[in-house]
Amino acid sequence: MNADKILSKTLSFLGAKTKIGGLEISDMDLRFAYFNGGALKTAALRLPPGIIENGEIKNYDTLVDALKELRDLIPEDFGKKKLVNAIVTLNSIHIYTHVFSLPLIEDENLKEAVQLNIRMVSPFDISQAYAGWQLITENKNELKMEILSAFAQKGFIDQLREAMTEAGFFPLAVESGALSLARLVREEAVDFQPEKPFLILSVDDKGVRFLILRMGQLHFEYFQSWKDIQGDAKNISWPNFEDAIKRNLNQVINFYRGHWEEPLDDVLIASNSLVEEISKTIRENFSINARELKLKFQESFRREWYEVAGSAIRGDTPRAEDKDVNLFGMTVQEDFRKRQILDFLRFWEILMSSSLSIMIVFMLISYLFLMNLGKSIQANSPFTISNQQMQEINALEAQIDDFNSSVKMLSELKSSTKPKTSMLVELNPLLNLNGIVIDRLYSQSGGLPAVLSGETDSQDKILSFKNSLSEGNYFSSVNLSLPDIKAQENGRLSFIISFKTK
Repeated sequence: MNADKILSKTLSFLGAKTKIGGLEISDMDLRFAYFNGGALKTAALRLPPGIIENGEIKNYDTLVDALKELRDLIPEDFGKKKLVNAIVTLNSIHIYTHVFSLPLIEDENLKEAVQLNIRMVSPFDISQAYAGWQLITENKNELKMEILSAFAQKGFIDQLREAMTEAGFFPLAVESGALSLARLVREEAVDFQPEKPFLILSVDDKGVRFLILRMGQLHFEYFQSWKDIQGDAKNISWPNFEDAIKRNLNQVINFYRGHWEEPLDDVLIASNSLVEEISKTIRENFSINARELKLKFQESFRREWYEVAGSAIRGDTPRAEDKDVNLFGMTVQEDFRKRQILDFLRFWEILMSSSLSIMIVFMLISYLFLMNLGKSIQANSPFTISNQQMQEINALEAQIDDFNSSVKMLSELKSSTKPKTSMLVELNPLLNLNGIVIDRLYSQSGGLPAVLSGETDSQDKILSFKNSLSEGNYFSSVNLSLPDIKAQENGRLSFIISFKTK
């Protein structure tokens, strides 16, 4: 068991584990969902037109305001703190997916082979894109594996992350709505058999989406918007919609048969309406069984919540076990791990304070009780206290003194550990604000300054971080040497800064 799993299980046992919800962002809506006691809790907000269009943020400030408003709508039992942790699913926003095969390889050789293939299949200039991947199938008989890769424009993802952070969200991962929907079907669909291939036909307010699932994993996605189905017509009639289903489903089935040999016998329909009509069309034209997608955890559950529910399921997965595609990369995971450690330290700081307070009160009551008991016995007793009784009383007083010494030692231990936690508490928001990742923090005793080394993506953020330290009420003697700011091979800047605590 690795360190991440140990930390996750320990935090869960102590009740200090950080909650993570699902956040869906599309051109028209913001949705947040999380599980509490097996039930899905939700909050939603309709976006005004023109904020996000065709995978671009057109009005950044309005998006930030909308995210803040959504954050205020999240139920209190989620336990909102300074930042709301979220798995982000992007629906109707361009994330490209591609599946490719590799021979069975492991460890570093696998990572190198995947990175090489990602560069070859990327629809963008790889330097301007974020890419992620996950293993979806492994066939030991044929000695090959299949990899699902995903790509998104770097500029959009960076801008979206900044907007979320400014609005009080902490995004841990970003994925496509298709991956979120596939996870929901895999984990919560009634009568779902992962060993069989399934075709998902999804109808929502954005259009019609077809997903191919093999071994419970997404292998193919095809989407047609309502605008493309409508064409030049004034509205979409049932015959036009039926023709679009037959035409697109025929293309998807032909694609499936050209790539895999297993028979495709089942279609799951995810829609709020026309489920029976769509099922009848599929059965009559393709001789394939078609039925409504039903979920185990909630009977009355509308279609528009499927993707965000899928990302909420991922949020409930321990971070060490989450191997799905993440277009935010490892930096966010490292930042989250640091936040977990800080939450753990704060939890124990409160626990120690409470325990010590209870012990001190108990000791005080015991001491007063024993003193009063001794005085009462001495005043009311007609007998003279013997030497043996006096020795017993002296021994009891010695035990009380020893216990008081132990309490004092624990109090001194608490006071000596608290400043370290306080320094991290004061530093953490300034680091997050300026996008700084710590490489090393060395706190010296004897009045010597603490030394912090880290890196970020611009010199302005380094200077902003220095000024924030200097202007605050907690730090003094802040010293940043410009020669210590150096460019790294990955394009980021490293620096060293020293300071004292007041």
